[in-house]
Amino acid sequence: MDMEKFSESITIDGELFDYNPEDATALIPCENCGHINVVEVSKVDGDYVPSSFSCENCGHWNSFD
Repeated sequence: MDMEKFSESITIDGELFDYNPEDATALIPCENCGHINVVEVSKVDGDYVPSSFSCENCGHWNSFD
């Protein structure tokens, strides 16, 4: 993972995350094990919304409903 590409920060639900504006991804930890995952993020009505994802470390399904 090229950390230099995550050159910006975004806020999702009051938390800051490193953000890669080139491919619209953010570094988001798994809510189960804390492992950092690269997650696609879209902008809806001015707010950043992460896609649900399965942790690449433990397989836990992370959703943001």
